[in-house]
Amino acid sequence: MTSDAENQRRRSRWGLRSRARRLYGSRRERLLVVPRQALERRFTAARVTSDDDNRWLRVGLDPTSILEVGFTGNFRMFGALIDTQWTARTGIIDSAASRYDYRFDKKAFRSSSGGNEATAIQLSDATTRRLAGGSELKRLTVRDTDGGRMVEVVPLAGTITAVYFPPMPPYTVPLKATEADDHISLLLHILRL
Repeated sequence: MTSDAENQRRRSRWGLRSRARRLYGSRRERLLVVPRQALERRFTAARVTSDDDNRWLRVGLDPTSILEVGFTGNFRMFGALIDTQWTARTGIIDSAASRYDYRFDKKAFRSSSGGNEATAIQLSDATTRRLAGGSELKRLTVRDTDGGRMVEVVPLAGTITAVYFPPMPPYTVPLKATEADDHISLLLHILRL
């Protein structure tokens, strides 16, 4: 049998987890308001879907292509950094996909795993440079295969920082409407190059 003190500790732990889950769920929901509005403005005929925990929004561009905004996490010793991430994908991306990372200082893509220079140059056109330069991005990555392409954009805004010890509320930086529109334009442009 368990003691009353142990049962109370378990209830307290579950109550804290439940409160934290609701807190982060509401923060994620608030962060997704502007991207949802941008997706609905851009794709009036398509339906924007989301999951119950507000972890992602998704819109189908055509039968083989999707555009999604959601959250990616990096866990640290005393907390978590959860970034907003936009992803556009067409076709099938496998583990052998060539990877291209955008270098903001050089305003060009560079191949970081098996890609060729011609594709990196093609991806680094004037429209890409203009949109990437004005979008306040942390990371821009393209994965490319013969069967498809995936573009990932991680903006600087939209970061939640959760510090568990001592308990602190998450810090949220929402995207601006113009940034969300630029991110969608950038994703669609690179997806179609």
